[in-house]
Amino acid sequence: MISDEKKDKTNNLNKKDTKKKTKRSSSETKKSKDSTRELKNQYEELNDKFTRLVAEFDNYKKRTDKEYISLIQNANERLITDLLPVVDDLERSLEHLKEHNDFELMLNGLQLIYKNLFSLLEKQGLKAMISKGKDFDPEKHDALMQVEDDKVESNKIVDEHLKGYLFNDKVIRHAQVIVAK
Repeated sequence: MISDEKKDKTNNLNKKDTKKKTKRSSSETKKSKDSTRELKNQYEELNDKFTRLVAEFDNYKKRTDKEYISLIQNANERLITDLLPVVDDLERSLEHLKEHNDFELMLNGLQLIYKNLFSLLEKQGLKAMISKGKDFDPEKHDALMQVEDDKVESNKIVDEHLKGYLFNDKVIRHAQVIVAK
């Protein structure tokens, strides 16, 4: 009989263990589902933030592109506005030339217009390079030819065919020169 009682106790203990395991597994399943739900919510939240960030960056990029284009257009507008008085001077000179055939007056007018135009360009950052008598520099000069000249040192610029220009200290047109050898 003792053995029957032991069996009954053992069976009862086994049933209790099974119930505990079932309770544990259902609570673990519930925790797992909650954890999965939480991770899914975090994923959706992060994905939404990422999507918004990408859209914000795209809008920023478009806005800065528009601002850059506007800046360039306005810079050109200012230069054109500054050049209009020179155009007016040229028109007046042409009208005056139709009425009078005075060469000296025309020459003085053209010199004045040239001076005004170059002054305006200098204000914008343009500088003419002075090359004649200087050493040849391939960064600033294009050599058209070399000539033999006993009066001038070798590699010195003898003549300037086309003037070179700097814009804000950057060469925008190389001077075309003739170099002594």
